Amino acid sequence: MRVFLFVIVAAGMFFSSSQQVKGQAATFDVEFIGFSAEAETAFNYATDIWSNFLISDVPIKIIAHLQPLLPGQLGITFPNGEINFDEAPYPNYWYASCLANSIAGTDLNGDDADIEIYISSAANWYFGLDENPGPGEYDFVSTVLHEICHGLGFLSLSNKSGTEGSFGLIYASSFFPLTTTFIWPELDTMPGIFDKYLEDFSGVALTTYENPSTALGDAQISNNLFFDSPEIILENDGIRPKIYAPATFTLGSSLSHWDETTYPVCSYNEFMTPKAAANVADHMPGILTLTVLEEIGWEINYDTFQVDVINIAPELIIYPNPSHGQLFIDAQLINASSYTIIDMHGKICKAGDLVNNEINIRELKSGVYVVVLKRAGGEVVWRGVNVLM
Repeated sequence: MRVFLFVIVAAGMFFSSSQQVKGQAATFDVEFIGFSAEAETAFNYATDIWSNFLISDVPIKIIAHLQPLLPGQLGITFPNGEINFDEAPYPNYWYASCLANSIAGTDLNGDDADIEIYISSAANWYFGLDENPGPGEYDFVSTVLHEICHGLGFLSLSNKSGTEGSFGLIYASSFFPLTTTFIWPELDTMPGIFDKYLEDFSGVALTTYENPSTALGDAQISNNLFFDSPEIILENDGIRPKIYAPATFTLGSSLSHWDETTYPVCSYNEFMTPKAAANVADHMPGILTLTVLEEIGWEINYDTFQVDVINIAPELIIYPNPSHGQLFIDAQLINASSYTIIDMHGKICKAGDLVNNEINIRELKSGVYVVVLKRAGGEVVWRGVNVLM
C-alpha cells in the first residue's frame, strides 16, 4: 500500500522538442538519510524524470529517508505547504510549498524542506532503471516517482473521524513516530488546492460541503468522487476521471489517488493509484496526472518523450497507414493495454487505454507520429504512422 501525507536514460530513441517553454526545467536538491548508493542512483533517476515534465525556477528540496515502515507500506510523503501567499491564484487553499515557490518565482520557505519522503527499507526492491522488476520485486523508481507526485501537490487534505469528514484537520500525531523537519502547519479546516477540483456524483464540489460534517464523511466513502475541470474532461474523452473513495476511509490514501478499479495495473493512468503491484513498473505519470498538476498550478512541459527501440515488435501491424481518422491495431501477440501518440518533436498528442485495439485520431493534425503501445512488464512497442487530415 502506498501512503502519503503529509529522461529515461536507457538505450532508446529520444524525441526532443524544438519548441520553447517558459522558465527552466525543475531541479531537485535531495538530502539522503539511510540510503545505499544504488538507492540514491534510482531516486535521482526519478527526479530526473520529473525534471523533464516540470517547469520551475526554484529548486525543489527533498529530504529522503530509507528506513523500516509499517508492514505493507512502501512510502509515505509529507509535503510542506503555503497558504495565502501573495501570488496564490486562489485564497484560502493550501498549496504544496514547492508549487507555491514555483508560482511565486522565489523560495517562500527558506531552508525548510519542501517534501519529506520515507521509503521502506524492508521491501523487496528492484533498483534497476529499465522498468523490469522480477517476480516479487517492487520497482523503486516507480514508487519514488509516485511519492514525489504527492509532494508536488497531488493530494487531498481530507480526513475522517467517526462519521465526520473534514478538510484541513490532519495532525502530526496521526503519523507518530514519523516526524517532519519542518513545522507542521495549522490548517484549521482549510482544503488543499487539489481538493478544489473534487466533486461528488451529482457534480457538487466537496469544498461546498459543511466542513466538518457527516455529509462530507458520507461523500468521502461513497466510491463516487471525481476530479473535474474542463481540461481534464477534454483529456479524458468527455468523462470525469474517478477518484479513489472506498467504503473504508484511509488517511493518506482515500481521495488522494485515482480509482484502482477504473485504472487497474498496466492501464495508462495507473501511475497514481493507491496500491503498488510487484513485478510492475511505470515511469510515465500519465496524461491525467500531468493535467491535474497543471490545473493546480504547475507549468508542465509536455514536449518530451522517450521510446525504448529495443522493444520494436515486428508482429505489430497498425493500419491503415496513412490514416484519415481511425487506427486499428493488429496486436494480439502483444496484448497491449494502453497507447501514447507523440509527434516528431516528442510532444504527447493523445494517450489512453487501448479499447478494442482501436484509436480515434480525428483530432490530430496531418503529420508523422509514433504510436507507443504498452504491455505488462513495462515493455513498449512502436511504429511510425502518417496521418492525413
